[in-house]
Amino acid sequence: MLPCPITRIAPLLPHSGNMVLLDRILSYDETGLCAAVCLRNGHPLQQADGTIPAWMGMELLAQCIGALEGCFAQEHGQAIRLGFLLGTRRLNLLTQNLPLNRPLIADVHLSIRDQNGFAVFDCRLYESEYPLPPQQEPPNLLIQAALNVFSPPNLDTYLQSA
Repeated sequence: MLPCPITRIAPLLPHSGNMVLLDRILSYDETGLCAAVCLRNGHPLQQADGTIPAWMGMELLAQCIGALEGCFAQEHGQAIRLGFLLGTRRLNLLTQNLPLNRPLIADVHLSIRDQNGFAVFDCRLYESEYPLPPQQEPPNLLIQAALNVFSPPNLDTYLQSA
């Protein structure tokens, strides 16, 4: 396991520059990851009207899944693999816009994974300081979703067969 908190997120994701949206990984294990983010003015997801629509939070949650896979890759000395957000079978947006300049916590937990690289993660994004007191439900839940993702074990082989 990599020591947490992890503040250098870029080496864990196949993203670059401003598109690395997570601020730090607070904890992770074999089934999930918890990360912190604060959306500030000028954020890459911010729209012209100054808001960040709640549905853009799916990218934050997807990056948590990618960062989890990146942690595993680094632990085993492997290259970071490309992954794809396929969609969601459940997306509950409990707000219209994500808050700016407020601490947010994103957590993702593996629900199911197959041998071909398909997985489903149960995800939440909520406004809160970290850590939460034990046994407490997160205050101000903003998004709850089940995200379907795909990361083929060998991308080149997969693309040649597609």
